[in-house]
Amino acid sequence: MSAITTLDKDTVLARARAAIDTRTRYVESLFDAATAASAAHSAVTAARTAAADADTALAKAYKEAVDAGWTPAELKSAGLPTPAAPRTTGRRARARRTRTAAKTPTTDTATG
Repeated sequence: MSAITTLDKDTVLARARAAIDTRTRYVESLFDAATAASAAHSAVTAARTAAADADTALAKAYKEAVDAGWTPAELKSAGLPTPAAPRTTGRRARARRTRTAAKTPTTDTATG
């Protein structure tokens, strides 16, 4: 008598479905986590855009106040914020990479 004749088809199929269901739960969990991460990243992007817009509005309002005769010292003593200076790290990083690449020695293997 072989081992297969002692097995019940319904039992084998139930075990197979249980194994598939278990594996499917991992995919469902992964999908849910990816969806949550995507939503969080979208929220961060929206917040950065809103912050950049607010910084632009602050800089414009500050400039208008100074142009209207207020001094930066008067505005500061009133407790008003000074606009942040624009970030320039991106340009420096690119320039640094360019200089590093330019200093890299080249070797000519055809003449060596």
